Amino acid sequence: MDSQTKLNIFQLLTIAGIFSVSLPSQAATIEFRGTGSNAATAFTNYQTAIGGVNNGAASGSQGSGFRTINWDGVPLDGSGAGAGIETIVSNKVVTIPDDLFLNRGTLYDEEYVVSGDGFESVNSGVAGQFPPFSPNNIFAHFGEDNNEIDQSFTIPGSFQQAGTRGFGAIFLDVELANTSFIEYFSGSRSLGKFFVDPANSGEPSFLGVLFDDPIVTSVELNLGNNTIFDLQGNTIISGPADDPLNGIDLVAVDDFVYAEPVAVNVPEPSLLTAIAVLGGLGISTLLKRQKL
Repeated sequence: MDSQTKLNIFQLLTIAGIFSVSLPSQAATIEFRGTGSNAATAFTNYQTAIGGVNNGAASGSQGSGFRTINWDGVPLDGSGAGAGIETIVSNKVVTIPDDLFLNRGTLYDEEYVVSGDGFESVNSGVAGQFPPFSPNNIFAHFGEDNNEIDQSFTIPGSFQQAGTRGFGAIFLDVELANTSFIEYFSGSRSLGKFFVDPANSGEPSFLGVLFDDPIVTSVELNLGNNTIFDLQGNTIISGPADDPLNGIDLVAVDDFVYAEPVAVNVPEPSLLTAIAVLGGLGISTLLKRQKL
């Protein structure tokens, strides 16, 4: 089936009133950036640009304002076992379940890790590299598969898909250009990949992008170009030492901030579904209607 036929099918579905397809436009964006001592200023400016108040863990969409996650409330002493938090190194490193921050409108695609010691207990090669932006806990990916953190947005307190006007994060110890980034998505459509500005060793970088409308349904964060550590059973496998001079840039993240998640509809009907529906209606009738 050629591209023109596919386009005709979508047009016919819209004419028939079966789908109301409103794919997001490439909305205007504003970027907020800062490194070192300017990271905190950029973080604050981003919140101001979003407007409203910090809605914390209030259930349900508040319509305006923003949410933040700073990881500092995650217990490292084993007391979070009932919430699905698992200890890797007692009082230092834990894994968190994908829905731990569902009350703030975020859902992750897998378990990630929170550390209160800058991940030094699982990789001595990062000693002193990840001073926390807000003491004391920080966040990262672990494992050998990739360096990605995938976060989708929901109506706070539920699994209902939501959209936000924008998302920003504090990255820790980004030293190589064009390695760490945030990519924004509306459904499966990329809204753009934005690289994090490098900072001096051990210093933070902030990157946040604000869109005109709440069309961001998920984000992907890429942290550096190597992983801090892996876990095989109960055995910790340390990653390489942070060594940007030799091309190894290990990165963690701290505070997240994003505009209040609100209800959004990003329909992505499959072509096969479209054909099946058209078959039931009689495609020839619709084609004649289109010609009229």
